[in-house]
Amino acid sequence: MASTDSNAIIWRGKPWITPIVIVRTVVVIVVAVLVAWLELFLGVANLAFDLPIISIMPVVLWTALVFFLAWVFSLMHLLLLRASSTYILHSDSLEIRSGILTSKSFVVSASGFADLEVVRTVLGRILESGDIIIRTQSETDAERRIQRIREPLEVADQIRKVMAHPIVRLEGGQPPK
Repeated sequence: MASTDSNAIIWRGKPWITPIVIVRTVVVIVVAVLVAWLELFLGVANLAFDLPIISIMPVVLWTALVFFLAWVFSLMHLLLLRASSTYILHSDSLEIRSGILTSKSFVVSASGFADLEVVRTVLGRILESGDIIIRTQSETDAERRIQRIREPLEVADQIRKVMAHPIVRLEGGQPPK
């Protein structure tokens, strides 16, 4: 008699942040170059401030520093999302883990599963990424979002296949032969 492993992992994923990191980087570089060009065109790029500490660098270098810091801070959210989220599809359930310092684990079994929705933006369709929204039959925590998934339609199909199998439990007695 072959035994099935109910904890077998079918799919494991983390938020896919690479495309949005590339897009944000390109946007910051383009805007920074345009602002630097505007500063050069207006003739203020080589001016210095009158304050003692700030006067060390010209305006164009301060602008570059501000855009660099804006880029770093814009990526912090994405890096934290990737570090704090893990999605695991088992052969009988879906587990959503989140948190860095305090870890939470939310498990949806086939009996608690109600609905699944895939959300993709225009950029998401181009880059094959999107979010999957899982709705449960529970009144509390009735909706969970699996964010920034690579190839969300394929992952959603895998989730549907797992959640479509009902769990049957027999009280007492032996399982049927």
